[in-house]
Amino acid sequence: MLTSVRTAAAFAALLLFACGKPADAPVAEPPPLPEGAATADFDAAADHAAPQRPASEYWGLEPGEALPIIWGDLLPAGAEEELARQQAEFYAMLEQRYQANATSLHEADPLGTIAEGSEMDYMPQFGTFDTVEDFDGMRVRIPGYVVPFDFNPNKTHTEFLFVPYMGACIHTPPPPPNQIIFVRVDKGVKIGDIWVPYYVEGSFGRGRFLNDTGDAAYSIDLAKLEPYPYPYP
Repeated sequence: MLTSVRTAAAFAALLLFACGKPADAPVAEPPPLPEGAATADFDAAADHAAPQRPASEYWGLEPGEALPIIWGDLLPAGAEEELARQQAEFYAMLEQRYQANATSLHEADPLGTIAEGSEMDYMPQFGTFDTVEDFDGMRVRIPGYVVPFDFNPNKTHTEFLFVPYMGACIHTPPPPPNQIIFVRVDKGVKIGDIWVPYYVEGSFGRGRFLNDTGDAAYSIDLAKLEPYPYPYP
C-alpha cells in the first residue's frame, strides 16, 4: 500500500514538472527570423484584409460615371433667405410706387393693371451669384427644363439655359443665377420639345454667364441629353 502511494506521488510530481514551471524560471525568447520575411508577409496580409477605398469620394460612383445632383445642391448656405429678403424688399418698393401713382394709374386703367412695357412693368432677377464649389470640374447629371435662346426651325442648339421648372425665364422673374445652368454643346444638339423635362450630363463649372433671358452662375459642357422618364407610359 505504501509503495502505491509513493508511486502516485512520484507520478504527480512528474506531471507538475512536465506541465508547469517555477514562477522565477527565465522566459525563453523566440529565435530571430530572417530580416524582412515576417514584415513582408504581415504587410501583404494586412493589405489584403484592409477594405478597398472607393473609386470616387462618393460611395458607389465608378470612375467616369456622372454624379447625380439636384437643384438644392447648388444653393449655398443662406441663399434662400437672401432670395426671400430681396423679393420682400422689391415688392414693398413696388407697392410704394404703385400707391404714389395710384391716381394716374387708375385714370389710365380703371382695373388697376400695369400696362405691358410701361415703367411699372418691370421684374428683376432676384438672387445672387453665390455658388457651391463642390462639383467644380466633375461630371454631373441633373434633371430640369431647357430654355433656348432662339427658336430656329431645325431645333438644334449649341447653347441654352437649363432651369429647375417649366417656363422659367419665359415668364418673369427668372430663377436666381445659382439656379440656372448655362449649357454649351460643341456640335449642337436637337431638342424637339422644350416643355418636357430632360437630364443633362457633362462637365460642371461656375462663372457669370450674362444674357437677356436669365443670368447663370453655373455651366455644363454637355456630354449627354436624355429625356426624363415619366411615371406613366
